[in-house]
Amino acid sequence: MSKRNAWRTTGLRAVTAAGLALATAITAAGAAHSASAPITGPDSGDWGTVVETPDGIQSNAWVARVQGIGKVVDARLFESAYPATPTAPADQAGGNGLINLTVGGVGLGKASALFSRSLGNALPATISGKETVPAPGVAYADAGGASVDVGIPYVDSPTGGTQLSAIGVHVDAIRIHAMSRPGKALELDGGAARGYISVLGNRIIDIPSLWPVNFGARIPADYSQSPFALASTNEQVTTDNKGVPTLGKDGHYQYDPKATSGYVTAIHASVLGPEVADVTVGHAAVIRDPAKTDMLAPKVPKLPTWLDSIFEPRP
Repeated sequence: MSKRNAWRTTGLRAVTAAGLALATAITAAGAAHSASAPITGPDSGDWGTVVETPDGIQSNAWVARVQGIGKVVDARLFESAYPATPTAPADQAGGNGLINLTVGGVGLGKASALFSRSLGNALPATISGKETVPAPGVAYADAGGASVDVGIPYVDSPTGGTQLSAIGVHVDAIRIHAMSRPGKALELDGGAARGYISVLGNRIIDIPSLWPVNFGARIPADYSQSPFALASTNEQVTTDNKGVPTLGKDGHYQYDPKATSGYVTAIHASVLGPEVADVTVGHAAVIRDPAKTDMLAPKVPKLPTWLDSIFEPRP
């Protein structure tokens, strides 16, 4: 498996890869109303904002999302959506220079070369840009950036180097994809050159390019101490057509290899306590109702060459 496709998960491979760590993190954070648990109402929590669509497809993506920091209830940075909204168009992109990520006067981090795209009934024709290829019944989303440095809340280091935030997340050369095609199960893919999670300026978790699926971390790792944060990398989750995570017979999350909806998040970190703070970096989500779209399978074109190399790798 190439590093470029290190996160690729479809079918039964995801079942064995999604271990106890994710289920534990979802359960523990859910008690404190973290975004790691389904939320009733129009916003489904981790998936994004779910709406009713006549064609049975929708998509949502963002570079970073922060919840529960001061007055920042839910800030999504460089968000895109299908159907598009005034604050979340079909695609967003930032320049190559370093920019400050700020919402409501609260500094959330720094990043460069950011982008996100959310498409419906179409596929991106090229690795970047607005050109698309008609693809009936297909839902697609991607997001990424050259460098993303986000903190809860963000505290820059005056001497440079690792941020001084209570919890910091840094990722370089990140790109994630979510796609659902008529007649096929959900397809998720992603990768990054490197990354780390830091606490008060100390790097406590180094994240290599070959990230395991749904790798969970408890901070601190010492179970004799109470945790103050939970983190997961390469979070891949299947959902129903409302964006709610699929459940097993025991009522707990269970990966569904036949699901046509779900999302991938590069890094998800939650600071626990009376008021949970939550940050996700790199997110792509799709919903496709097979009852409304599977009959369109014969009309779906071949994947553009650049996408074919990701989702249909040759031996």
